[in-house]
Amino acid sequence: MRRVAEIIYVVESEREAFLRGALELDEETKKVLWSCGVRKQQYFALNELIFMTFEYKGDHFEEDMAKMAAYLDAKGNLIKMRRKDVPLEERATTNWWAPVKRLGSLLDTKPDFEDDAEQDDYVTKLDGSMSIRDDYYDISYNEDEWVQSVDIW
Repeated sequence: MRRVAEIIYVVESEREAFLRGALELDEETKKVLWSCGVRKQQYFALNELIFMTFEYKGDHFEEDMAKMAAYLDAKGNLIKMRRKDVPLEERATTNWWAPVKRLGSLLDTKPDFEDDAEQDDYVTKLDGSMSIRDDYYDISYNEDEWVQSVDIW
């Protein structure tokens, strides 16, 4: 599995239509993305920037991404300009995307708890703001109110 992340900028007048097209996929597009190895695609917003991430499951990343790009381009859903290709003075008026550089990762493996009782002891030390469930947590922040919200998928 490979994680892919990008920052996307879409001019304000086109942003709503872009997000609608990205978040409300028709069945054919879902099938194309799935067959190209895209899993768990998510979009996040911070002011005028969009952060998009997905997991890639497959063995031919470059070929699969080329197929996906060709399909999305034919549908008119592809942002072609990369940030490095957009002159600085045009970045606020041009749709562009840029790959996000991976700095590292944490907790790829389970820490060395001596036993389940020790792990349970750490769980009980939580302040109760999150209930313990088998689901995983997606913690995000409401930028308008700056309060923490927790969405369980």
